[in-house]
Amino acid sequence: MIRVSAPRRQLLVGYGASLLAAIAYGSVAVVGRKIVSDFAPPLVATSFSMIFGTIILFALFHRQFASDIAAKAPRRAWLFVAIAGGSATWGVTFWFLALNEAPVVLVAPLASTYPLIAVVVARIFLQRLERVTMQTFAGAALVVGGAILITFGVQ
Repeated sequence: MIRVSAPRRQLLVGYGASLLAAIAYGSVAVVGRKIVSDFAPPLVATSFSMIFGTIILFALFHRQFASDIAAKAPRRAWLFVAIAGGSATWGVTFWFLALNEAPVVLVAPLASTYPLIAVVVARIFLQRLERVTMQTFAGAALVVGGAILITFGVQ
């Protein structure tokens, strides 16, 4: 179990946001397949999804942007933001490329194996913030195992 020192309300908000993210990602898998099959090539789909995502985020949170930028984050923080943005961009790009080439019932589970990567990276880089146990690794491995079973079931 990952031990965290967050208050109960904060954890519940985190769980709720995680479930909403799962709903959003599950929905975009089907919509993304339709986009790359009928309307646009994968790189065009990536570009427009990122543009629309940026516009939506700005519309929702434009007031917070000014205060966040005024906070004068250190340069190192901007490096991490850039790495996160680059990783997200590549993730979306490969997502649409995969949906263009393979069925959504195969792509979605395989793309969902990222928890194992996240757990390993958290273990390496977030040792002071999070404690990753063997149960956490086992749970992530079960997710990957489930994705492998789905992959073999589709073929």
